[in-house]
Amino acid sequence: MKEEEVERLRGLVRDCLSKHLYSSAIFFAEKVAAATSDPADIYMQAQALFLGRQYRRALHLLNSSSIVLRDLRFRYLAAKCLEELKEWHQCLTMLGDAKVDEHGNVNSPKDCSPMYLDKDGEDHEINITAAVCYLRGKAYEALENRIQARLWYIAAVKSDPFCYEALESLVDKYMLTCEEESSLLSSLQFVKEDGWLSTIYSCLVKKHDKENVVEAKLRDIERDNLCTTSSSPFMLVLKDNADLLACNAEYYYQCGEYHKCFEFTSLLLTKDPFHMKCTLVHLAAAMELGHSNDLYLLACNLIKDHPQKAISWFAIGCYYFSIKKYDQARKHFSKATSVDATFPPAWIGSGNAYAVQEETDQAMLAYRTAARLFPGCHLATLYIGMEYMRTHNFKLAEQFILQARAICPSDPLVYNELGVVAYHMKEYPKAVQWFEMTLVNVASSMNEMWEPTLVNLAHAQRKLKMYHKAVSNYEKALVLSTRSLSAFAGLAYTYHLMDNLDAAVTYYHKALWLKPEDQFCTEMLTMALEMQGRGMYLT
Repeated sequence: MKEEEVERLRGLVRDCLSKHLYSSAIFFAEKVAAATSDPADIYMQAQALFLGRQYRRALHLLNSSSIVLRDLRFRYLAAKCLEELKEWHQCLTMLGDAKVDEHGNVNSPKDCSPMYLDKDGEDHEINITAAVCYLRGKAYEALENRIQARLWYIAAVKSDPFCYEALESLVDKYMLTCEEESSLLSSLQFVKEDGWLSTIYSCLVKKHDKENVVEAKLRDIERDNLCTTSSSPFMLVLKDNADLLACNAEYYYQCGEYHKCFEFTSLLLTKDPFHMKCTLVHLAAAMELGHSNDLYLLACNLIKDHPQKAISWFAIGCYYFSIKKYDQARKHFSKATSVDATFPPAWIGSGNAYAVQEETDQAMLAYRTAARLFPGCHLATLYIGMEYMRTHNFKLAEQFILQARAICPSDPLVYNELGVVAYHMKEYPKAVQWFEMTLVNVASSMNEMWEPTLVNLAHAQRKLKMYHKAVSNYEKALVLSTRSLSAFAGLAYTYHLMDNLDAAVTYYHKALWLKPEDQFCTEMLTMALEMQGRGMYLT
């Protein structure tokens, strides 16, 4: 066969692959490889077989080649075949015996053999070493060795920051603490023109920062665009990027701005109805807002379009949870974990469904499983602490909540729960300290979500006879929520202790207007009226 004919057939194979005509590609690739015996043509034939889902045949072809163990591309494709066949131990064997240290640095002398044919120097290709590291991570994760999986995913990102799958696995499966995520990001080597990628990654890993990292980064980008004409064209379109909008929505969710989060996710899902990360945040916001109709419609669409995905079953569980059918919710959360055991929200949802029915043992089992599978997810450990607190085991509660703080030291909810534990243990100075740290860590402006924290802080200050500070915080709480029974009752009792009986009576009445049957406020109002010498005028 003449060289021109061979080259024409190679082009035909590439075109067939681009048009997903895999049988045609396999047919012609076999003819080219038979005519030339060139390793590159054998690789092209194996690639066509792989894309045509003929994994055994592709693996046999690669193993029959004398170059398979000497060229990393051949070994990688053979390992990909073994991945599809779920033969994970053989997959690792095919990839070689490389080692990775605790910092994600790879020691792999065999991968640098003279027969290594990868084109790492070309900037349009992902580093083959990064792809190999990522595949090793997937294999170890499938074998439930999450420690090794984590190290290999880190190695993949370090080998090539463009290996997004590895970073996605680390972040979405909570394999790193907040500090480890930031450390990894700072260690990545980006060239100047790839600053846009660094921006997106920094937004992905910053979940609990005190400032809006997404908006701050975008403002920086806009300033850069105004100051220079040499900016990457990617920088100009980041403002409307779907992934960044999803990050922004998640930020608002973490801040407790559920209405704003829901508006963001609704807008984004109108543009891209199948953006799964946004869909997950949308589900969470709808849950907090009690939008059961939206949950129902979304769950129906997901289960119709993606019955094989865990998020679809999770969405059904969210719907049943929102309408207080907790047994059905647990059933569907459990189905989500069986579909994908590495889907963190389903484990948390399952634990919450048990906890709301006070089934502590089952709730703890779900939370502990989540904590084991997702060491970077502080919520699982936090909920364990909250469950211990509910059963009045305050020492253990404090221990687990402190562990949650070590994983994510910037989440204000952690400090709030530490304050509640300290208050129950009558350690009021410590409670005040924790509640004040909660408010320090609250992102951006205060909202109604943090009204209980201000009330709790005021309660602790009242216990320490810091009456004026307590009054100030009760009043701040009432600014956030004008129907807070705890704030009105606490304010009334504080004025009572300060011998300001007129103010105390006024606020007791306001508290009883919200809850007329409240026994504490009724008794204290009676006492206040008697102290004023008015007698009892309750009707």
